Amino acid sequence: MTARPHPPALPHGSFKEVFPNVFFLTGTLAMPGPVPMRFSRNMTVIREGERLAVVNSVRLTEDGLRELDALGKVTDVLRIAGYHGMDDPFFKERYGAKIWAVKGQRYVSGFKLDAPHTYLTPDVELTESSELPISGAKLYVIPSTPPEGLLLLERQGGVLITGDCLQHWSRTDEYFSGFAKVMMRVMGFIKPHNVGPAWFKQAKPPRSAMQGILDLQFDHVLPAHGAAVNGGAKESFRPRLEAVIAKH
Repeated sequence: MTARPHPPALPHGSFKEVFPNVFFLTGTLAMPGPVPMRFSRNMTVIREGERLAVVNSVRLTEDGLRELDALGKVTDVLRIAGYHGMDDPFFKERYGAKIWAVKGQRYVSGFKLDAPHTYLTPDVELTESSELPISGAKLYVIPSTPPEGLLLLERQGGVLITGDCLQHWSRTDEYFSGFAKVMMRVMGFIKPHNVGPAWFKQAKPPRSAMQGILDLQFDHVLPAHGAAVNGGAKESFRPRLEAVIAKH
């Protein structure tokens, strides 16, 4: 394992309690390249008593950390998305949090999944049978490359927390750079109730696993990218899921 500096805190919003003891925050992801792009990404925090479990971690500013600390004590960080996790080491260092990652995911810089060096080793490798640090929750794993997890909170009719698989960018927002606003629309990202186009192309999820999403019981989606979908989520995502399944 090779340590690397923590990525900096970038602009973000405030926590919103979207369901009782479930908080949602939108921040920024900066992508390097000849013309750098910035766009939004989301973090979900689940509170149980004084404990906080972070999903899809986003490094926060000092003001954001004070807001987080007012909610409770961060004890666990769950990585469900195969291409996310860059800010997990920050939360481990600051809070001593236990890091949970889907089995088969690796903490590597960039997108070279077979890179020889990793910058973090998770404390727990998750499978669908793992006991989670969140009550009334279960993990659905898509055996893609890398593996992708969806975290289902069995409350409020089913709250599905997703990484890159299900997205809901019906429009761009204030965290997009001008270049990203144009390019990500061209690339097919800016659509409501979408299957992540780059993720689907690169990760190559099995058809059966995509079909299995429709067997889950959920009414809401809290995605890593795009707005929260509050109510009717499964039926809203169904047409796009069925379309990619049919083309698989």
